[in-house]
Order: sequence, then structure tokens, then C-alpha cells
Amino acid sequence: MDVLQAILGILFVLGLSSGGWIVWGVVQSRQQARELEALRERELTERERLRIESEERIQERADRIYLDAVRRHTGELPPSRDN
Repeated sequence: MDVLQAILGILFVLGLSSGGWIVWGVVQSRQQARELEALRERELTERERLRIESEERIQERADRIYLDAVRRHTGELPPSRDN
């Protein structure tokens, strides 16, 4: 009976230690998944910010071209839209 109890005790300890490692692995994988999702969101946000900045530069360039064309053809600037 002592041998059986010793074997069961060893199996119990091995089961507990293995279970701890399994739980640790699950927790680590979930944390890594959350970190990857956060990185994806940051990258999407950065891409969107860069796209908006690019569109703003394109609009500013188009405005400069328009104002230069007006100056060349009329010698004056068009009325400001701010009024």
C-alpha cells in the first residue's frame, strides 16, 4: 500500500506541476494574442493617419496650383472664403 501511495503521490505532484505549466501557457498565449491585436490596431491607426496627411498635402498642393493660376491670369487673388 505504501508503494501505491508513493506512486499516486508522485503522479499527483507531476499532474499539479504540469497543470501549472499548462495554465501558464494558456495565459501567455492569451496575453500574446491581445498584444498582437493592439499592434494591429496601432498599425491600422498609423496607416489611416498617414493617408489623411497625404490627402491634406494633395489638397494643399491643389490649392497652391489654383491660386498660382488665378494670380497668373488675373494678377490678383480670388476673394477669401473666410469672409
